[in-house]
Amino acid sequence: MKVLAPDYIYTPQGLLRNQVVQISDEGVILAVTERENGVEVTEALPDMVLLPGFVNTHSHAFQRALRGHTQRRLSNHDTFWTWRNAMYAEAGRLNPELIYEQSRQVYREMLAAGYTSVGEFHYIHHQPDGQPYEQPNILAEAVVQAGRDAGIRVVLLLTAYAQGNFKQPPSPEQRRFCDRSLGAYLERAEALRVNGIPFGVAPHSVRAVPADWLEAIADYSRQHHIPFHIHADEQRAEIEQCLAAEHCTPIELLQRSAALGPLTTVVHATHANEQEIALLAQAGASVCVCPTTEGDLGDGIAPYAELIKANIPLTIGSDSNTRLDPFEELRWAEYSARMRYQRRRVLIPDDLGSPGPLLFSYGTQSGAQALGLPTGLITPGLAADFIALDLKAPALAGWTPEDLLDVLCFGASASQVIKHTWVQGQKVWSA
Repeated sequence: MKVLAPDYIYTPQGLLRNQVVQISDEGVILAVTERENGVEVTEALPDMVLLPGFVNTHSHAFQRALRGHTQRRLSNHDTFWTWRNAMYAEAGRLNPELIYEQSRQVYREMLAAGYTSVGEFHYIHHQPDGQPYEQPNILAEAVVQAGRDAGIRVVLLLTAYAQGNFKQPPSPEQRRFCDRSLGAYLERAEALRVNGIPFGVAPHSVRAVPADWLEAIADYSRQHHIPFHIHADEQRAEIEQCLAAEHCTPIELLQRSAALGPLTTVVHATHANEQEIALLAQAGASVCVCPTTEGDLGDGIAPYAELIKANIPLTIGSDSNTRLDPFEELRWAEYSARMRYQRRRVLIPDDLGSPGPLLFSYGTQSGAQALGLPTGLITPGLAADFIALDLKAPALAGWTPEDLLDVLCFGASASQVIKHTWVQGQKVWSA
């Protein structure tokens, strides 16, 4: 058993002082108790606060290689779609060794930023010409192994791709994303499941898979009670194409295909309308916002106020990994909402609250639920996933127990405050 003794611990009961957290040899939280109980301390953490580790609900690890390299002019009118061409070029050069190295590097960066779990939305499956490797899941397994070697918990979101756009064949750049049939995709998914790899299913988008794939993959998700993630409503052009091809919006198509439910996480939902938000709420689905990537790509600003009013759980993702800092994702969720609605304190639980606690729950507990993970809180029975923050860091000057989470979310960056990161009870990173 390990016993950690920081100055403060953030628990579901709030910020507690003079407590210790007891951790089993299997990396599960046994208890949070008074320090005076006579338990021998394994590691004292003076001037530190212990918080739950962050959950990165949506990542494309390989896109980290594009950071800072797509800001020059790509066309006469740069948009998500012109950026996508640069992303396809990067995807085309990858092999199992490069995917492993890039993923391990970015996962180490995530640990330093305070992420202890990541949902890896993985869609590079086959050789560049679309032919499967001799080991069909070799690239997915490389990503999983990179996570193990880095020390982060990876939930492999195995992405389904069948077509280039609605009822159109894939482009040459997309062939390595595509399985030859629905059966081939589900066979690869089942191989991951029976091998005990934490994973979920993830149709890339309503553009990339036909409705019968959506129905079958959603049924597989329910059958095995695993996460179902999908991009939707990220771009207005996607909505227009869906209306033209299917006579409904993307989230309406998901509902029509029986693909909305408590296991569903819609990534972005940037341009979701009132009817679509009502469908998400009725289904108990969650939404993953990725503010730094949405800002980088010019996607737009999510309808935060409407999502909050509908009680739809929000999570955060680093997506293209243009930045890796959960405090920045949370801060820009609230800041961009303020710019959209031209008022302050949009993401709050009630009129009297402050944003910090709710934002922090999006980055931890909500993300864990979206990935089906027993983590996100410091409470007995959950995984011992923690970050220790330096309470004497200049960025936190003037903090109080009442406003620590607000000071963190609105005044600090991960690199300024994080000293240690634990995953499943193992210390995997230290400053």
